[in-house]
Amino acid sequence: MSVVHQVIAGAAPGDAVTMQALRLGELLTAWGFENAILADHVHPAMSGRVSRLRGAADPRLGAGPLIVRYSIWADSIAAALATRTPRAIVYHNVTPGSLLRAANPDVGALCDIGRAHLPDLTGRADVFIADSHFNARDLHEVGIERVEVVPLLLGAIAAPPARLEARAPSILTVGRIAPNKRIEDVIRIGVALDRTGTPTPVTIVGAADAFERYRAALDGLVRDLDAAHVRFAGRVSDAELEAAFAEASVYCCMSVHEGFCAPLVEAMQHGLPIVARSAGAVPETVGAAGLVLDDDDPYVFAEAVREVSANERLRATLHEASVAQLARFAPDLVADRLRAVLAPVLDGER
Repeated sequence: MSVVHQVIAGAAPGDAVTMQALRLGELLTAWGFENAILADHVHPAMSGRVSRLRGAADPRLGAGPLIVRYSIWADSIAAALATRTPRAIVYHNVTPGSLLRAANPDVGALCDIGRAHLPDLTGRADVFIADSHFNARDLHEVGIERVEVVPLLLGAIAAPPARLEARAPSILTVGRIAPNKRIEDVIRIGVALDRTGTPTPVTIVGAADAFERYRAALDGLVRDLDAAHVRFAGRVSDAELEAAFAEASVYCCMSVHEGFCAPLVEAMQHGLPIVARSAGAVPETVGAAGLVLDDDDPYVFAEAVREVSANERLRATLHEASVAQLARFAPDLVADRLRAVLAPVLDGER
């Protein structure tokens, strides 16, 4: 039996694409396949779980089926696409470079290259998979007609706690500190609440790796706005993250570009109502489990945060909707769907 290889640009702790590769690797093992993950760049913490790709001539690229996870341009992606082995492409979306270039020109350029190469994917895979219908539209627009939409493979999903009691507003947002996340807008929502007489803690969880310039700008904004209630928690432990979810009254997402946004599901799992900007895949990930607003005014979002925190009937309605929405992401259902759509690539390897 040949080995099924997953190819990613880089592997790092907490990285969403890395986590998806690791989780699928566990499934592949359970399904009876040998498998491994290859990447151009491997963080030391991932050593032993992900292997460094040894250039375009690496023989492992032609040793069996490939599952290519496309989220940015990289040498590993180019090398994997040049092979003739059975292949699936999982499209996690590529953030437009224009959203990132000011904070990190190199990353912005790689994203632009990744998006420019989307038309070249036509006919280059036996199976195309997208995490969301929003992502699938990118592929449809370059002429790839058949795209299987499969949500992210997430951890165990339990029934969310019913946190229905009215709370003083307290905002949480989780994820990579990157310009497309529009953390500045989350800060402005907290400041808007402060200025209308409702002191509101804002907790921002996540690392700014590769976007230190953006993080410095956010620190400057906090000083300029005298946003005394804003706290950057950085990368946290599981216990610290659990505490942050428990302390918040609302999860806030102001991102302008998301291919799925797993922290929204995590918020639902913790029984935390959501207030979010209607952008990217956010509306389909949240469903009816939050207030998704097509607006840019921080005071409009501030009022939504205040209402979601204080209105027990609304909290109950959103909780009921989150139970139904979480059922869509049940790991067993997603695993079964993945096995079915990957069949054209995997079944020849029995």
